[in-house]
Amino acid sequence: MDHRNHIPNSLRSTFSQLHKLIEQKQFIRGSLVYLRNTCGKANCKCAKGERHISLYIRQSKDGKPKTTLIPKANWDKVKKMNKRYKEIQDLLEKVSVYEWEHIKDKD
Repeated sequence: MDHRNHIPNSLRSTFSQLHKLIEQKQFIRGSLVYLRNTCGKANCKCAKGERHISLYIRQSKDGKPKTTLIPKANWDKVKKMNKRYKEIQDLLEKVSVYEWEHIKDKD
């Protein structure tokens, strides 16, 4: 990256936002998936057709899919972490686009 004075304000803002998100240290890559399950108890509401809703996070690691159940108490936290990851990804894409547009200007 060029000297600070040569960075456009819009890109400085992007770096600032990126720094704030990364500083929070909680982000996670993956796709959030809601599934409806039955628990197997004969007297449960799910045995009558009203299945339980569970939240899972899926990601591919080394070409293999990996899925993890998220405890209900952590749903909001994991959703925020996943949203933060996507925001970081979007900001990194903005930096990359800028670099692609200016790569020929570099020494």
